[in-house]
Amino acid sequence: MLRTREVRDRALFDLDDGPVTPSNRADLTATTRLLNVLLASLLVSSLQYDQHAVAVPAPSARPLADFLRACAEHDRDSGRLLAARIRDLGATGDHDPQHLSARSRIAFRAFPDGDATAVVTQNLVGVRILVQTLQEAVRWVGADDPTTRRLLERLLEDKEDQAGRLSAQAAHQQAATAHPGARRGT
Repeated sequence: MLRTREVRDRALFDLDDGPVTPSNRADLTATTRLLNVLLASLLVSSLQYDQHAVAVPAPSARPLADFLRACAEHDRDSGRLLAARIRDLGATGDHDPQHLSARSRIAFRAFPDGDATAVVTQNLVGVRILVQTLQEAVRWVGADDPTTRRLLERLLEDKEDQAGRLSAQAAHQQAATAHPGARRGT
């Protein structure tokens, strides 16, 4: 345990580093690179959700479209949290559209015909990729940067919840496809 004098001395060291103190043992370059991969993945995911919300046929698919729009907004909010953490660690979140697809773990795919089953399946695959990526990130960060780990754990919990809701939506879409008389897209 550090004594009061040691804590004060460490806090005075590199004041320009803001919240990053010498007790943060993370490799900041590697951590910000990882966070930028996650940021790109969330931004691509949000764009895909928006695209799919517009593509599903209305009005029968309005609940699905609303759900996809909410997912897109949630991903943008999560991206803002990651960008803020990247800034706290002394770097800048890379929002450059030219770099997003190269860094993203999510492959953007559009369905111009509005195939609701394909839309839901594609987004479920995407969210499951993010769940796996976040799990790996949490394990990698470990105890070296508790603040980043807690952020990643919160994002992971949100993505797992989203995966559960998309999985239920996929089951609903499959049932609607199996029973053509059922309402399409809801």
